[in-house]
Amino acid sequence: MILLGTLHSDPEGFSRTRAFLEFYKPDLVLVEISHFALNFRIRHTTELRKIFRERIGLVSHKMKTDFKTALKHVEIASILRQLGLPFEYRAAAAYTKKTGVDPVAVDSSEFSREWVETWPEMISAENIERLLHLDGARPSVSSLYAQAARRINGGPSSYETQPSDAERWLEREKRMVRRIISALERFSPERPVYIGGWWHLSGGGSIKTVREILGIEAESCLLLDRFKTDVAGR
Repeated sequence: MILLGTLHSDPEGFSRTRAFLEFYKPDLVLVEISHFALNFRIRHTTELRKIFRERIGLVSHKMKTDFKTALKHVEIASILRQLGLPFEYRAAAAYTKKTGVDPVAVDSSEFSREWVETWPEMISAENIERLLHLDGARPSVSSLYAQAARRINGGPSSYETQPSDAERWLEREKRMVRRIISALERFSPERPVYIGGWWHLSGGGSIKTVREILGIEAESCLLLDRFKTDVAGR
């Protein structure tokens, strides 16, 4: 099985994922999203984005900031992406229309439910104003992928932040693995691919990741921004 690591904030994530899937042609795609998160976004994304944009408009007017500039602020843009279906799932769903086997959501619904409970505060006017006061500077996508590559190969990462609630995060990883194994047993694919955030492919940290629990070697872990070279070399 191939594990494809992504950066959720990758602006080219959708097109890169589509390109990878068309190139590799997996017969089963497992995605880091839960059934709860998937259904919640399908039902509520339009409404939540409307509310969020209205609040951005009010806050930007209060701060005498251009609305379009506020929308492009890196933290605001990140929340807008988070409110919608992740590019990993959208790309997988578009690809699997050809295979007839839908993408398999393997993340923990319990974990997702807890995360969604924080969204009212995340899209509040108070949080929007706080975020717009930040300078919005972030490391480049390419540098973050480079850091991810080092972590996957056992090196340190200056950008890594270990989850504070280690036991809860470990349980999430274990649940994901159980769902992955269940799907593999159910479909018996020849070319399965798991797509998710690169941290789940890392090793050597304080929390055992999906990759470590499954016993996947680094050679079977790819990063979205460099897959053509890695796959061609196999």
